[in-house]
Amino acid sequence: MFKSSIAVAALALISQVAAHGYVPFVKIGSQVLPGWDVNTDGYTTPQPSRIVRATKPDSGFIADVNSGDITCSIGNSKLPPTEITATVAAGQTVTALWNTWPVGHYGPVLNYMARCPDSGCSKWKGDSGSPWFKIQQSVYENGQWASDTLAKKSDFSYAIRIPSNLKAGKYLLRHENLALHGATNIGGAQFYPVCIQLNVTGGGSFQPTGNLNFPGAYKATDPGIHFNPYQGEAANRAYVPPGGPVYAGLQ
Repeated sequence: MFKSSIAVAALALISQVAAHGYVPFVKIGSQVLPGWDVNTDGYTTPQPSRIVRATKPDSGFIADVNSGDITCSIGNSKLPPTEITATVAAGQTVTALWNTWPVGHYGPVLNYMARCPDSGCSKWKGDSGSPWFKIQQSVYENGQWASDTLAKKSDFSYAIRIPSNLKAGKYLLRHENLALHGATNIGGAQFYPVCIQLNVTGGGSFQPTGNLNFPGAYKATDPGIHFNPYQGEAANRAYVPPGGPVYAGLQ
Protein backbone atom coordinates (compact mmCIF):
# COMPACT_ATOMS: atom_id res chain seq x y z
CA MET A 1 0.00 0.00 0.00
CA PHE A 2 2.82 2.40 0.92
CA LYS A 3 4.66 1.71 -2.35
CA SER A 4 1.44 2.18 -4.29
CA SER A 5 0.90 5.57 -2.65
CA ILE A 6 4.40 6.66 -3.61
CA ALA A 7 3.84 5.53 -7.18
CA VAL A 8 0.56 7.41 -7.42
CA ALA A 9 2.18 10.56 -6.01
CA ALA A 10 5.08 10.27 -8.45
CA LEU A 11 2.70 9.87 -11.39
CA ALA A 12 0.72 12.89 -10.24
CA LEU A 13 3.90 14.96 -10.07
CA ILE A 14 4.95 13.85 -13.55
CA SER A 15 1.50 14.71 -14.91
CA GLN A 16 1.63 18.15 -13.28
CA VAL A 17 5.02 18.92 -14.80
CA ALA A 18 4.04 17.57 -18.21
CA ALA A 19 0.83 19.60 -18.26
CA HIS A 20 2.55 22.96 -18.55
CA GLY A 21 4.65 24.41 -21.33
CA TYR A 22 8.39 25.01 -21.26
CA VAL A 23 11.18 25.38 -23.83
CA PRO A 24 13.47 22.32 -23.93
CA PHE A 25 15.01 23.32 -27.28
CA VAL A 26 15.90 26.44 -29.23
CA LYS A 27 16.54 26.52 -32.97
CA ILE A 28 18.89 29.02 -34.63
CA GLY A 29 19.30 28.53 -38.35
CA SER A 30 19.52 24.78 -38.86
CA GLN A 31 20.99 24.16 -35.41
CA VAL A 32 18.83 22.86 -32.57
CA LEU A 33 20.27 23.63 -29.13
CA PRO A 34 19.29 22.35 -25.67
CA GLY A 35 17.05 24.72 -23.79
CA TRP A 36 15.94 23.80 -20.27
CA ASP A 37 14.17 20.49 -19.69
CA VAL A 38 12.29 20.60 -16.39
CA ASN A 39 12.04 16.81 -16.32
CA THR A 40 15.80 16.22 -16.24
CA ASP A 41 17.98 19.33 -15.96
CA GLY A 42 16.70 20.42 -12.56
CA TYR A 43 17.62 17.04 -11.08
CA THR A 44 21.15 16.95 -12.49
CA THR A 45 24.18 17.58 -10.28
CA PRO A 46 26.07 19.70 -11.02
CA GLN A 47 23.52 21.96 -12.66
CA PRO A 48 24.01 21.98 -16.43
CA SER A 49 24.75 25.24 -18.25
CA ARG A 50 22.05 25.98 -20.78
CA ILE A 51 21.28 28.95 -23.02
CA VAL A 52 17.76 28.96 -21.53
CA ARG A 53 17.67 30.15 -17.93
CA ALA A 54 16.93 27.43 -15.42
CA THR A 55 13.54 27.04 -13.82
CA LYS A 56 12.66 24.95 -10.81
CA PRO A 57 11.39 21.40 -11.49
CA ASP A 58 7.99 22.84 -12.28
CA SER A 59 6.87 24.43 -15.52
CA GLY A 60 3.95 26.16 -13.89
CA PHE A 61 2.95 29.75 -14.27
CA ILE A 62 3.71 32.97 -12.42
CA ALA A 63 0.65 34.84 -11.15
CA ASP A 64 2.21 37.69 -9.18
CA VAL A 65 3.45 40.47 -11.48
CA ASN A 66 5.63 41.78 -8.65
CA SER A 67 7.42 38.48 -8.11
CA GLY A 68 11.12 38.28 -8.92
CA ASP A 69 10.24 35.21 -10.97
CA ILE A 70 8.51 37.41 -13.55
CA THR A 71 11.91 38.38 -14.96
CA CYS A 72 12.83 35.03 -16.45
CA SER A 73 11.23 32.01 -14.80
CA ILE A 74 10.24 30.28 -11.59
CA GLY A 75 13.42 30.30 -9.54
CA ASN A 76 14.99 33.22 -11.42
CA SER A 77 17.41 33.79 -8.54
CA LYS A 78 19.46 30.75 -9.59
CA LEU A 79 22.03 31.79 -12.20
CA PRO A 80 23.89 29.39 -14.54
CA PRO A 81 27.16 28.01 -13.16
CA THR A 82 29.14 29.13 -16.21
CA GLU A 83 28.78 31.66 -19.00
CA ILE A 84 27.03 30.21 -22.03
CA THR A 85 25.32 31.94 -24.94
CA ALA A 86 24.05 31.00 -28.37
CA THR A 87 25.43 32.98 -31.29
CA VAL A 88 22.88 34.57 -33.60
CA ALA A 89 23.36 37.13 -36.34
CA ALA A 90 21.34 40.33 -36.17
CA GLY A 91 18.35 39.89 -38.48
CA GLN A 92 18.34 36.12 -37.92
CA THR A 93 15.53 34.18 -36.26
CA VAL A 94 15.59 32.43 -32.90
CA THR A 95 12.83 29.83 -32.65
CA ALA A 96 11.59 28.75 -29.23
CA LEU A 97 10.50 25.10 -29.40
CA TRP A 98 7.92 24.55 -26.67
CA ASN A 99 7.23 21.03 -25.47
CA THR A 100 3.49 21.80 -25.55
CA TRP A 101 0.93 24.52 -25.08
CA PRO A 102 -2.72 23.94 -24.18
CA VAL A 103 -5.29 25.15 -26.70
CA GLY A 104 -7.63 27.58 -24.97
CA HIS A 105 -4.93 29.23 -22.87
CA TYR A 106 -5.75 32.35 -24.87
CA GLY A 107 -3.30 35.21 -24.97
CA PRO A 108 -0.46 37.07 -26.66
CA VAL A 109 3.16 36.09 -27.17
CA LEU A 110 5.54 38.89 -26.14
CA ASN A 111 9.28 39.25 -26.75
CA TYR A 112 11.78 41.55 -25.07
CA MET A 113 15.55 41.95 -25.03
CA ALA A 114 18.06 43.44 -22.60
CA ARG A 115 21.75 44.04 -23.17
CA CYS A 116 23.90 42.17 -20.66
CA PRO A 117 26.65 43.99 -18.74
CA ASP A 118 30.31 43.46 -19.53
CA SER A 119 30.44 40.77 -16.84
CA GLY A 120 28.22 38.59 -19.05
CA CYS A 121 24.68 37.30 -19.18
CA SER A 122 25.13 34.35 -16.85
CA LYS A 123 26.13 36.59 -13.94
CA TRP A 124 23.21 38.98 -14.35
CA LYS A 125 19.60 38.51 -13.30
CA GLY A 126 18.18 41.39 -15.32
CA ASP A 127 15.82 42.26 -12.47
CA SER A 128 17.03 45.77 -11.60
CA GLY A 129 16.90 49.06 -13.45
CA SER A 130 15.04 49.28 -16.77
CA PRO A 131 17.20 47.37 -19.25
CA TRP A 132 14.39 45.70 -21.21
CA PHE A 133 12.87 46.76 -24.53
CA LYS A 134 10.12 45.09 -26.54
CA ILE A 135 11.18 43.73 -29.95
CA GLN A 136 8.15 41.78 -31.16
CA GLN A 137 4.63 40.73 -30.21
CA SER A 138 1.79 38.63 -31.58
CA VAL A 139 -1.70 39.20 -30.26
CA TYR A 140 -5.04 38.33 -31.88
CA GLU A 141 -4.88 37.82 -35.61
CA ASN A 142 -7.16 36.14 -38.18
CA GLY A 143 -9.68 35.22 -35.51
CA GLN A 144 -7.17 33.45 -33.29
CA TRP A 145 -5.01 34.27 -30.30
CA ALA A 146 -1.24 33.99 -30.82
CA SER A 147 -1.03 31.24 -28.21
CA ASP A 148 -3.52 29.09 -30.12
CA THR A 149 -1.63 29.74 -33.35
CA LEU A 150 1.50 28.46 -31.61
CA ALA A 151 -0.34 25.34 -30.49
CA LYS A 152 -2.47 24.59 -33.57
CA LYS A 153 -0.50 25.79 -36.58
CA SER A 154 3.14 26.18 -35.54
CA ASP A 155 3.86 22.80 -33.92
CA PHE A 156 4.47 24.48 -30.54
CA SER A 157 7.13 26.79 -31.95
CA TYR A 158 7.50 30.56 -32.11
CA ALA A 159 9.98 32.42 -34.33
CA ILE A 160 11.57 35.56 -32.90
CA ARG A 161 13.44 37.81 -35.31
CA ILE A 162 16.45 39.60 -33.83
CA PRO A 163 16.44 43.23 -35.06
CA SER A 164 18.86 43.67 -37.96
CA ASN A 165 20.21 47.03 -36.76
CA LEU A 166 20.83 45.92 -33.17
CA LYS A 167 24.35 46.57 -31.95
CA ALA A 168 26.43 43.42 -31.52
CA GLY A 169 26.85 42.11 -27.98
CA LYS A 170 25.44 39.75 -25.40
CA TYR A 171 21.73 39.95 -24.65
CA LEU A 172 18.96 38.23 -22.76
CA LEU A 173 15.93 37.46 -24.89
CA ARG A 174 12.77 37.31 -22.79
CA HIS A 175 10.12 35.23 -24.58
CA GLU A 176 6.74 35.07 -22.88
CA ASN A 177 3.38 33.39 -23.25
CA LEU A 178 0.67 35.27 -21.36
CA ALA A 179 -2.42 33.15 -20.73
CA LEU A 180 -5.64 35.12 -20.24
CA HIS A 181 -8.21 32.35 -19.85
CA GLY A 182 -8.51 33.18 -16.12
CA ALA A 183 -7.77 36.88 -16.40
CA THR A 184 -11.36 38.07 -15.97
CA ASN A 185 -10.42 38.24 -12.28
CA ILE A 186 -7.55 40.42 -11.10
CA GLY A 187 -4.61 38.13 -10.43
CA GLY A 188 -5.96 35.45 -12.75
CA ALA A 189 -3.53 36.00 -15.62
CA GLN A 190 -0.78 33.39 -16.02
CA PHE A 191 2.75 34.37 -17.10
CA TYR A 192 5.18 31.92 -18.68
CA PRO A 193 8.46 33.80 -19.30
CA VAL A 194 11.59 32.17 -20.69
CA CYS A 195 15.00 33.87 -20.95
CA ILE A 196 17.49 32.86 -23.65
CA GLN A 197 21.13 33.98 -23.47
CA LEU A 198 22.39 35.24 -26.82
CA ASN A 199 25.55 36.57 -28.39
CA VAL A 200 24.35 38.84 -31.22
CA THR A 201 26.82 39.36 -34.07
CA GLY A 202 26.87 41.70 -37.06
CA GLY A 203 24.07 44.20 -36.81
CA GLY A 204 24.36 47.95 -36.75
CA SER A 205 24.93 50.69 -34.24
CA PHE A 206 21.45 50.87 -32.70
CA GLN A 207 21.60 50.27 -28.97
CA PRO A 208 18.27 50.77 -27.15
CA THR A 209 18.64 52.30 -23.73
CA GLY A 210 15.84 50.14 -22.36
CA ASN A 211 12.56 51.40 -20.96
CA LEU A 212 11.07 48.47 -19.07
CA ASN A 213 11.86 46.67 -15.86
CA PHE A 214 10.88 43.16 -14.75
CA PRO A 215 9.44 43.13 -12.18
CA GLY A 216 7.76 46.52 -12.52
CA ALA A 217 6.66 46.76 -16.15
CA TYR A 218 3.36 45.00 -15.47
CA LYS A 219 0.52 45.82 -13.07
CA ALA A 220 -2.22 43.35 -12.21
CA THR A 221 -4.80 45.97 -13.21
CA ASP A 222 -3.30 46.71 -16.65
CA PRO A 223 -6.04 46.34 -19.28
CA GLY A 224 -3.88 43.83 -21.16
CA ILE A 225 -3.54 41.69 -18.02
CA HIS A 226 -6.97 42.06 -16.40
CA PHE A 227 -8.88 41.09 -19.52
CA ASN A 228 -11.80 38.88 -20.46
CA PRO A 229 -10.93 36.96 -23.67
CA TYR A 230 -14.50 35.64 -23.97
CA GLN A 231 -16.11 38.96 -24.94
CA GLY A 232 -16.08 38.19 -28.64
CA GLU A 233 -14.24 39.03 -31.85
CA ALA A 234 -14.41 42.83 -31.65
CA ALA A 235 -13.09 43.00 -28.09
CA ASN A 236 -10.28 40.55 -28.83
CA ARG A 237 -9.19 42.50 -31.91
CA ALA A 238 -9.08 45.67 -29.80
CA TYR A 239 -6.87 44.02 -27.15
CA VAL A 240 -3.70 45.98 -26.27
CA PRO A 241 -0.98 43.85 -24.62
CA PRO A 242 1.07 44.99 -21.61
CA GLY A 243 4.61 46.28 -21.92
CA GLY A 244 3.79 49.04 -24.38
CA PRO A 245 4.61 49.13 -28.10
CA VAL A 246 7.64 47.64 -29.84
CA TYR A 247 10.66 49.84 -29.17
CA ALA A 248 10.92 52.61 -31.78
CA GLY A 249 13.82 52.48 -34.24
CA LEU A 250 14.31 48.72 -34.38
CA GLN A 251 14.54 47.26 -37.88
